[in-house]
Amino acid sequence: MFRCSEVAERASLLIDGELGPWQRFNMKLHLAMCRGCRAFITQMRITRDLTRMTSLPEGQHISPEIEAALARRRSRSIGKSGGSERV
Repeated sequence: MFRCSEVAERASLLIDGELGPWQRFNMKLHLAMCRGCRAFITQMRITRDLTRMTSLPEGQHISPEIEAALARRRSRSIGKSGGSERV
């Protein structure tokens, strides 16, 4: 079972459905027992949903720097999980 810090590290991957079966099981097991992490995941989902509801003004795009930072973050997250459990 994951510790709270591990749940926090993988929260976005869980919410986006990018965890493999074993990691997802460990997350769900931890969330079943940890009220604080359940609240954290709920807040992350609300934040994601509100962010999706807003959109960039027409003609405006995400800067290449932000896209590169997001790509680096995603590759580090996948690298920590070993990449083999990704669905």
